Amino acid sequence: MSNEKLTRDQQREAARAKAKAMREAQKKGEGRKKLFIILGSVLGAAGIIAGAFFIAASQPAPVQPGESPSTAFTNGGVTITKDLVVAKTAADIDKTVPTIIIYQDLQCPACRAFEGPNMPQIIELVKAGKYNLELHPISFLDGASVNEYSSRAGSALMCVADTDPAHFLDYNTALYNQQPGENTAGPDNAALAALAKQIGVTDAGTLDCITNANWANWAKNQTPGYKEKVPGTSVPFAGTPSVIVNDQLYAGDLTNAAMFLQWLQTVAPAKSN
Repeated sequence: MSNEKLTRDQQREAARAKAKAMREAQKKGEGRKKLFIILGSVLGAAGIIAGAFFIAASQPAPVQPGESPSTAFTNGGVTITKDLVVAKTAADIDKTVPTIIIYQDLQCPACRAFEGPNMPQIIELVKAGKYNLELHPISFLDGASVNEYSSRAGSALMCVADTDPAHFLDYNTALYNQQPGENTAGPDNAALAALAKQIGVTDAGTLDCITNANWANWAKNQTPGYKEKVPGTSVPFAGTPSVIVNDQLYAGDLTNAAMFLQWLQTVAPAKSN
Protein backbone atom coordinates (compact mmCIF):
# COMPACT_ATOMS: atom_id res chain seq x y z
CA MET A 1 0.00 0.00 0.00
CA SER A 2 1.41 3.44 -1.00
CA ASN A 3 1.68 6.41 1.40
CA GLU A 4 -0.83 8.27 -0.76
CA LYS A 5 -3.62 5.95 0.41
CA LEU A 6 -2.69 6.31 4.08
CA THR A 7 -4.24 8.86 6.35
CA ARG A 8 -1.96 11.42 7.96
CA ASP A 9 -2.13 9.57 11.26
CA GLN A 10 -1.22 6.34 9.54
CA GLN A 11 1.68 8.05 7.76
CA ARG A 12 2.97 9.43 11.07
CA GLU A 13 2.65 6.02 12.70
CA ALA A 14 4.51 4.38 9.82
CA ALA A 15 7.27 7.01 10.05
CA ARG A 16 7.57 6.43 13.81
CA ALA A 17 7.78 2.66 13.30
CA LYS A 18 10.45 3.07 10.60
CA ALA A 19 12.48 5.45 12.78
CA LYS A 20 12.19 3.05 15.73
CA ALA A 21 13.36 0.13 13.57
CA MET A 22 16.31 2.18 12.33
CA ARG A 23 17.27 3.15 15.92
CA GLU A 24 17.08 -0.45 17.06
CA ALA A 25 19.18 -1.59 14.11
CA GLN A 26 21.70 1.14 14.87
CA LYS A 27 21.86 0.08 18.53
CA LYS A 28 22.43 -3.53 17.52
CA GLY A 29 25.20 -2.43 15.16
CA GLU A 30 26.82 -0.36 17.87
CA GLY A 31 26.53 -3.29 20.27
CA ARG A 32 28.25 -5.60 17.81
CA LYS A 33 30.93 -2.97 17.21
CA LYS A 34 31.56 -2.61 20.95
CA LEU A 35 31.69 -6.38 21.29
CA PHE A 36 34.26 -6.61 18.51
CA ILE A 37 36.31 -3.84 20.10
CA ILE A 38 36.20 -5.59 23.48
CA LEU A 39 37.10 -8.93 21.93
CA GLY A 40 39.85 -7.29 19.93
CA SER A 41 41.24 -5.67 23.05
CA VAL A 42 41.12 -8.92 24.98
CA LEU A 43 42.78 -10.84 22.18
CA GLY A 44 45.31 -8.05 21.69
CA ALA A 45 46.15 -8.05 25.39
CA ALA A 46 46.46 -11.82 25.32
CA GLY A 47 48.77 -11.50 22.32
CA ILE A 48 50.89 -8.94 24.12
CA ILE A 49 51.08 -11.13 27.21
CA ALA A 50 51.94 -14.16 25.10
CA GLY A 51 54.51 -12.13 23.15
CA ALA A 52 56.04 -10.82 26.35
CA PHE A 53 56.17 -14.35 27.74
CA PHE A 54 57.84 -15.59 24.55
CA ILE A 55 60.39 -12.79 24.63
CA ALA A 56 61.09 -13.38 28.30
CA ALA A 57 61.40 -17.11 27.74
CA SER A 58 63.76 -16.63 24.79
CA GLN A 59 66.10 -14.28 26.64
CA PRO A 60 69.13 -15.68 28.43
CA ALA A 61 68.71 -16.11 32.15
CA PRO A 62 69.93 -13.01 34.02
CA VAL A 63 73.42 -13.43 35.40
CA GLN A 64 73.46 -12.84 39.13
CA PRO A 65 76.16 -10.73 40.81
CA GLY A 66 79.33 -12.77 41.14
CA GLU A 67 78.25 -15.19 38.41
CA SER A 68 80.89 -14.17 35.90
CA PRO A 69 84.42 -15.23 34.97
CA SER A 70 86.94 -13.77 37.40
CA THR A 71 89.07 -12.33 34.60
CA ALA A 72 86.13 -10.50 32.95
CA PHE A 73 86.19 -7.58 35.37
CA THR A 74 86.65 -4.83 32.75
CA ASN A 75 83.08 -4.34 31.47
CA GLY A 76 83.02 -8.06 30.68
CA GLY A 77 86.36 -8.04 28.89
CA VAL A 78 89.62 -9.90 29.49
CA THR A 79 92.61 -7.55 29.60
CA ILE A 80 96.01 -8.73 28.38
CA THR A 81 98.98 -6.67 29.47
CA LYS A 82 102.75 -6.51 28.99
CA ASP A 83 104.37 -9.92 28.40
CA LEU A 84 100.91 -11.20 27.46
CA VAL A 85 99.81 -11.55 31.06
CA VAL A 86 96.05 -11.89 31.60
CA ALA A 87 95.15 -9.34 34.27
CA LYS A 88 93.46 -10.72 37.36
CA THR A 89 92.73 -7.39 39.06
CA ALA A 90 92.49 -3.76 37.97
CA ALA A 91 95.80 -3.14 39.71
CA ASP A 92 97.48 -5.38 37.12
CA ILE A 93 96.62 -2.95 34.29
CA ASP A 94 98.92 -0.06 33.40
CA LYS A 95 96.47 2.82 32.90
CA THR A 96 99.15 4.94 31.16
CA VAL A 97 99.11 2.51 28.24
CA PRO A 98 96.44 2.83 25.49
CA THR A 99 93.96 -0.04 25.38
CA ILE A 100 92.73 -1.78 22.24
CA ILE A 101 89.15 -2.93 22.90
CA ILE A 102 87.79 -5.67 20.65
CA TYR A 103 84.23 -7.03 20.72
CA GLN A 104 84.32 -10.33 18.85
CA ASP A 105 82.08 -13.26 18.06
CA LEU A 106 83.96 -16.48 17.42
CA GLN A 107 81.48 -17.39 14.68
CA CYS A 108 81.78 -14.01 12.94
CA PRO A 109 83.52 -14.21 9.51
CA ALA A 110 84.41 -10.50 9.65
CA CYS A 111 86.05 -11.07 13.05
CA ARG A 112 88.16 -13.83 11.57
CA ALA A 113 89.04 -11.55 8.64
CA PHE A 114 90.34 -8.99 11.15
CA GLU A 115 91.99 -11.55 13.45
CA GLY A 116 94.21 -13.17 10.80
CA PRO A 117 96.26 -10.17 9.60
CA ASN A 118 95.95 -7.95 12.66
CA MET A 119 96.22 -10.05 15.80
CA PRO A 120 99.92 -11.00 15.32
CA GLN A 121 100.97 -7.34 15.30
CA ILE A 122 98.58 -6.49 18.16
CA ILE A 123 100.09 -9.31 20.22
CA GLU A 124 103.62 -8.01 19.58
CA LEU A 125 102.62 -4.48 20.61
CA VAL A 126 100.92 -5.76 23.78
CA LYS A 127 103.82 -8.06 24.61
CA ALA A 128 106.18 -5.08 24.40
CA GLY A 129 103.99 -3.12 26.80
CA LYS A 130 102.99 -0.49 24.24
CA TYR A 131 99.25 -1.27 24.42
CA ASN A 132 96.82 -3.29 26.50
CA LEU A 133 94.32 -5.59 24.78
CA GLU A 134 90.78 -5.86 26.15
CA LEU A 135 89.02 -8.78 24.47
CA HIS A 136 85.25 -9.30 24.74
CA PRO A 137 83.86 -12.66 23.53
CA ILE A 138 80.13 -12.14 22.92
CA SER A 139 77.31 -14.11 21.28
CA PHE A 140 76.12 -11.66 18.64
CA LEU A 141 75.56 -14.46 16.10
CA ASP A 142 73.98 -17.22 18.20
CA GLY A 143 70.92 -16.92 15.97
CA ALA A 144 73.07 -17.81 12.94
CA SER A 145 73.99 -21.17 14.49
CA VAL A 146 71.88 -24.27 14.87
CA ASN A 147 73.53 -25.09 18.22
CA GLU A 148 74.36 -21.67 19.74
CA TYR A 149 78.02 -21.95 18.87
CA SER A 150 78.83 -18.30 19.59
CA SER A 151 77.92 -18.42 23.27
CA ARG A 152 79.44 -21.88 23.79
CA ALA A 153 82.73 -20.90 22.15
CA GLY A 154 82.78 -17.66 24.13
CA SER A 155 82.19 -19.68 27.27
CA ALA A 156 85.04 -22.05 26.40
CA LEU A 157 87.41 -19.14 25.86
CA MET A 158 86.48 -17.66 29.23
CA CYS A 159 87.10 -21.03 30.94
CA VAL A 160 90.66 -20.89 29.64
CA ALA A 161 91.06 -17.22 30.58
CA ASP A 162 90.14 -17.96 34.20
CA THR A 163 92.04 -21.15 34.91
CA ASP A 164 94.75 -21.50 32.23
CA PRO A 165 95.43 -17.90 31.09
CA ALA A 166 98.79 -18.78 29.53
CA HIS A 167 96.84 -20.50 26.73
CA PHE A 168 94.17 -17.82 26.34
CA LEU A 169 95.45 -16.16 23.15
CA ASP A 170 96.48 -19.47 21.59
CA TYR A 171 93.01 -20.87 22.20
CA ASN A 172 91.42 -17.74 20.77
CA THR A 173 93.43 -18.24 17.57
CA ALA A 174 92.65 -21.97 17.47
CA LEU A 175 88.90 -21.25 17.73
CA TYR A 176 89.11 -18.88 14.77
CA ASN A 177 91.11 -21.42 12.75
CA GLN A 178 88.26 -23.93 13.08
CA GLN A 179 85.43 -21.40 12.75
CA PRO A 180 82.19 -23.03 11.47
CA GLY A 181 80.14 -21.44 8.73
CA GLU A 182 77.13 -19.36 9.63
CA ASN A 183 73.83 -21.30 9.84
CA THR A 184 75.73 -24.53 10.45
CA ALA A 185 76.33 -26.63 13.55
CA GLY A 186 79.55 -25.62 15.24
CA PRO A 187 81.70 -28.10 17.17
CA ASP A 188 80.01 -29.47 20.27
CA ASN A 189 81.39 -28.88 23.77
CA ALA A 190 83.42 -32.10 23.76
CA ALA A 191 85.11 -30.98 20.54
CA LEU A 192 85.83 -27.56 22.06
CA ALA A 193 87.48 -29.29 25.02
CA ALA A 194 89.47 -31.52 22.65
CA LEU A 195 90.71 -28.44 20.80
CA ALA A 196 91.86 -26.94 24.10
CA LYS A 197 93.82 -30.11 24.79
CA GLN A 198 95.49 -29.81 21.39
CA ILE A 199 96.96 -26.41 22.27
CA GLY A 200 98.21 -27.59 25.67
CA VAL A 201 95.34 -27.17 28.14
CA THR A 202 95.53 -30.06 30.60
CA ASP A 203 93.77 -28.77 33.73
CA ALA A 204 90.75 -31.00 34.44
CA GLY A 205 88.72 -28.12 35.87
CA THR A 206 89.26 -26.06 32.72
CA LEU A 207 88.20 -28.92 30.47
CA ASP A 208 85.12 -29.61 32.60
CA CYS A 209 84.21 -25.91 32.42
CA ILE A 210 84.40 -26.09 28.60
CA THR A 211 82.42 -29.33 28.41
CA ASN A 212 79.69 -27.96 30.67
CA ALA A 213 79.59 -24.55 28.91
CA ASN A 214 79.71 -22.86 32.30
CA TRP A 215 79.75 -19.33 30.93
CA ALA A 216 77.34 -19.68 27.97
CA ASN A 217 74.55 -17.66 29.59
CA TRP A 218 77.11 -15.12 30.72
CA ALA A 219 78.34 -14.73 27.13
CA LYS A 220 74.77 -14.15 25.94
CA ASN A 221 74.33 -11.38 28.48
CA GLN A 222 77.51 -9.61 27.35
CA THR A 223 76.20 -8.69 23.91
CA PRO A 224 75.32 -4.97 23.83
CA GLY A 225 72.03 -3.94 22.28
CA TYR A 226 72.32 -2.72 18.71
CA LYS A 227 73.26 0.99 18.72
CA GLU A 228 73.60 0.99 22.51
CA LYS A 229 76.78 2.61 23.77
CA VAL A 230 79.60 0.13 24.25
CA PRO A 231 80.22 0.05 28.03
CA GLY A 232 82.92 2.50 29.06
CA THR A 233 82.83 4.34 25.72
CA SER A 234 80.65 6.77 23.76
CA VAL A 235 80.71 4.47 20.71
CA PRO A 236 77.38 2.90 19.60
CA PHE A 237 77.55 -0.88 19.16
CA ALA A 238 77.02 -1.79 15.51
CA GLY A 239 78.09 -5.42 15.34
CA THR A 240 81.25 -7.48 15.33
CA PRO A 241 84.09 -6.91 15.18
CA SER A 242 83.97 -3.60 17.04
CA VAL A 243 87.52 -2.34 17.53
CA ILE A 244 87.72 0.72 19.74
CA VAL A 245 90.76 2.70 20.80
CA ASN A 246 90.72 6.00 22.68
CA ASP A 247 86.94 6.18 22.22
CA GLN A 248 87.30 5.85 18.44
CA LEU A 249 85.82 3.03 16.34
CA TYR A 250 88.00 1.55 13.62
CA ALA A 251 86.14 1.82 10.31
CA GLY A 252 88.91 0.91 7.87
CA ASP A 253 89.70 -2.24 5.90
CA LEU A 254 89.54 -5.17 8.32
CA THR A 255 92.10 -7.15 6.34
CA ASN A 256 94.67 -4.37 5.90
CA ALA A 257 97.14 -4.65 8.77
CA ALA A 258 99.14 -1.59 7.66
CA MET A 259 96.00 0.57 7.56
CA PHE A 260 94.95 -0.59 11.00
CA LEU A 261 98.41 0.06 12.47
CA GLN A 262 98.48 3.57 10.99
CA TRP A 263 95.03 4.29 12.43
CA LEU A 264 96.05 2.86 15.80
CA GLN A 265 99.15 5.02 16.06
CA THR A 266 97.14 8.06 15.00
CA VAL A 267 94.29 7.79 17.52
CA ALA A 268 96.48 6.50 20.36
CA PRO A 269 100.25 6.72 19.92
CA ALA A 270 102.01 3.84 21.63
CA LYS A 271 103.63 4.43 24.96
CA SER A 272 107.40 4.76 24.52
CA ASN A 273 109.35 2.52 26.87
